Amino acid sequence: MMSKSKLLLLSSVLFCATVIAQDIQSFEINGLKVILKQNTASEIISAKMFYKGGVTILTEDQAGLENLTLLVAQKATKNYPKEKLNAELESMNSQISSTSNLDFSSLNLLCVQQNFEKSWDIFSDIILNPLFSEEDLNLERNKVIANVKQVNDNPDAYLQKIATQEFYIDHPYAVSVNGTEATLSSFTIEDLSDFHSRRLKTSEMLLVVVGNVSKSDLEEMVNDSFGKLERGNFKPELPTEVKHAEPSIKIVKKELPTNYIQGTYSAPSRGTKDGYTMLIMNSILRDRVWEEVRTKRSLSYAPSAFYRANFSNYGAIYVTAVEPDTTIKVMIAELEKLKSNPISESELNNKIRQFITFYYLGNETNQAQASNLAFYELSGVGYSEAKNFFNHIKKITPQDIQNVAQQYIKNLQFVMIGNPTSLEVSTIMY
Repeated sequence: MMSKSKLLLLSSVLFCATVIAQDIQSFEINGLKVILKQNTASEIISAKMFYKGGVTILTEDQAGLENLTLLVAQKATKNYPKEKLNAELESMNSQISSTSNLDFSSLNLLCVQQNFEKSWDIFSDIILNPLFSEEDLNLERNKVIANVKQVNDNPDAYLQKIATQEFYIDHPYAVSVNGTEATLSSFTIEDLSDFHSRRLKTSEMLLVVVGNVSKSDLEEMVNDSFGKLERGNFKPELPTEVKHAEPSIKIVKKELPTNYIQGTYSAPSRGTKDGYTMLIMNSILRDRVWEEVRTKRSLSYAPSAFYRANFSNYGAIYVTAVEPDTTIKVMIAELEKLKSNPISESELNNKIRQFITFYYLGNETNQAQASNLAFYELSGVGYSEAKNFFNHIKKITPQDIQNVAQQYIKNLQFVMIGNPTSLEVSTIMY
């Protein structure tokens, strides 16, 4: 007999599967593409306005400009001064936030269905009519600068910063999403206002809505808000894939109780055949390095492997270790096993079943589903491919895993933060 916990998990997965499988449709208003997923099972509505291009549209002097612009824009608008805006959102329990990454930025609305129209008025006014005041700029600027400074004091965050810089040398991603203290300090109200005006073109935007809202109602709302915006002729160019010709290591000396290490390698884009295979391969690799490094040898409490979701992508192995030589050798041995020995059918099937369960649970919320649809669309794969995710996953074979490992896991770009007593560099040049 199935246990109660397993029954609850199965029920949750089946519920998520039903929600995720619901129809998705799109339409266009004045050049603005809108993706709508009608989730009638939830009274929560997620609306996200995405701005295409990410850091690829920024110069080094503009690092952090889009992120800061969106943060300040949320503070007050032409029709909603700060006190009124905050009071209205609080009374409805509606939430507005923003996110920025290497590939795109977004302004996000989360509200209950009965407050959607009123919340939409505020959401659209933030997009169209933000009031950029000196007070709000200075407040948000100081917060972002404080966060940027804190990165250097956190070994894990600093490792990710340096590893990204080293991997994306001479690449559009070399521009920082959050900016630097120098760039952030230089931005003026005029800079934010001009940047916002330049971005306010429907060809540079994508709207994704998930929730219990009808297509006709949404069309009317979008047309009323954005039907008269300039279209522009923005055509985003996906960043090129990074390929390193040889392995490398960069050591940043810091007196720490342990060493923080990451080895990064080129990886396929998500949503491609190799990308689906890499998802499963990376999950297998993560389990194996945990077993070998932590469980069997107790060399580290936090070995891992991960696979980013950038348009120009990478995978990595990560560990904190007092004995980096020994630990990295064990991890590299696991990389070599993936390339040399096909995994068993049973291990692959178990991993796929596990992966499907966690994928459904990870996409349970309307917010997550909206972000997922946007990623497929903005990456060039197309939002309609999101529903085919499991068809691709289920077709993966042991040979596919081995082929992808052989093709991509090479010429690792290592970064180490710490002060190892000894390090045989030649042995980790993989």
